[in-house]
Amino acid sequence: MGRRGENIHKRSDGRWEARVICGPPVNGRTSYKYLYSPTYLGVKALKKGFLLSQNELSKPVQENTAVLPLAGAGPGEGFSGTIPPGSVEPGLLFQTVAKEWLATKKLSVKESSYATYTFMLEKHLLPAFGELDIKDVDTDRIDLFLLDRKNHGGIRDGGPLSDKTISEIKGTLNRVLRYAKSHNMIETVPDSMPVSVKRRPIAVLTKQEQASLEKEALREDTPFSLGVLLCMNTGIRIGELCGLQWADFDWINETISIRRTVSRISVVDGESSPRTRVVVQSPKTVCSIRTVPIPSNIMPYIRERARAKSVYVAAGGEKFMEPRVCREQYERFERRAGVSHHNFHILRHTYATNCVEQGVNVKVLSENLGHSDVNITLQRYVHPSMDSKRAEVNKLTTFMNRSRK
Repeated sequence: MGRRGENIHKRSDGRWEARVICGPPVNGRTSYKYLYSPTYLGVKALKKGFLLSQNELSKPVQENTAVLPLAGAGPGEGFSGTIPPGSVEPGLLFQTVAKEWLATKKLSVKESSYATYTFMLEKHLLPAFGELDIKDVDTDRIDLFLLDRKNHGGIRDGGPLSDKTISEIKGTLNRVLRYAKSHNMIETVPDSMPVSVKRRPIAVLTKQEQASLEKEALREDTPFSLGVLLCMNTGIRIGELCGLQWADFDWINETISIRRTVSRISVVDGESSPRTRVVVQSPKTVCSIRTVPIPSNIMPYIRERARAKSVYVAAGGEKFMEPRVCREQYERFERRAGVSHHNFHILRHTYATNCVEQGVNVKVLSENLGHSDVNITLQRYVHPSMDSKRAEVNKLTTFMNRSRK
């Protein structure tokens, strides 16, 4: 009988078999490696060893997993390898479980997500819980840990961490604990204090600011200014703009295909300070891989500037522009346009708001933005401007107006 969620089952010949993903899909088909052992615990140890061998964090884990078959092997050589349903494995260190979980994620999540998980483990979770038995990571310890991180979690200065970072740390911890529960290492996932992330009010550009940016973009007539116009008229993200190539344009249907994004991810290197590196990868979600229509009124301008010898649109050359450079260039661009400084993402917010104000179908807008749910579009990006608020309020018939009739 198989063990739920583990891809481990007992064969008809009496052996236990484990199936493990051993690489990315090839021609749409997942590659598997099959491991065998006379006992359940034996094949589970083999599976752990295989996963950890693909993980650069595996060395300290192997020392613990090497004795796993002995920890619950039962008396004598006649042990059948069957663990009663609902039973919990004997003592495992949190670091053993956490690194095993991380190893399973290496082949199933994007490189940026894997880097985030690694960073949260190495810099926050393992120093706090690494040497504890996984069963001793309880509600009280988690709550005290989160409070400490919130007040003194800064890696460089020991200062407070934002609610968003605390939420990411807690999310990584909960993933490890859920993995432990699904593999019978703990009985329940302990509760912990809620972490509420307050969203800041999202600003949009005024009509005057939009006009100023468009005027400056047309005056400069550079690859970067063209990129600003594209973001204002399509709502693509900064990383998507940095990865956009001329080959992604469909000149007949007047669309662009979003196929890649450029981002800077954390690199954890032992005890050294965190470093970063730039990666080009597929967009953040399946819905983010999309085709976005370009407004017809700006297509003639774009066609005139398509460069046959250029690969990347915003950089105007063979190499992409990284997001940090893009932000710096945009800040200088704002100053030249006489516009107050805003985060680059305001171009996306403004595009969404303009679409709603012009009556664009929200479902269409949601797909153009690459959201999986229309509610995300409504709650996060669509914010009426003061002009539209005033226009709506002025529709009211007040008592004074009625009394004059």
